[in-house]
Amino acid sequence: MIRNEANTLIREETDHRLLGREVVHPATGRTGTVATVLVRTAKATGRTIGRTAHMRPLDGSGREWTADPRELKLLRRLAPDMPAGLR
Repeated sequence: MIRNEANTLIREETDHRLLGREVVHPATGRTGTVATVLVRTAKATGRTIGRTAHMRPLDGSGREWTADPRELKLLRRLAPDMPAGLR
């Protein structure tokens, strides 16, 4: 998907390493799944202006948010969700 705005092109980065992954946003403490990453490019120069990740929350709140994907960290579970006796 490519959208034109006044001086920028916006496209979806379909091969970003965080797509579909569970992440934590340290600045807010929120956790979510990366739904999409959009890249803004200057029309005049073709240079990348920035990227924006769109996350869906894991807490069930329904409040989606955006962040710079460079700020996101992969969410690592300490242990699988199984009873202690079975680990």
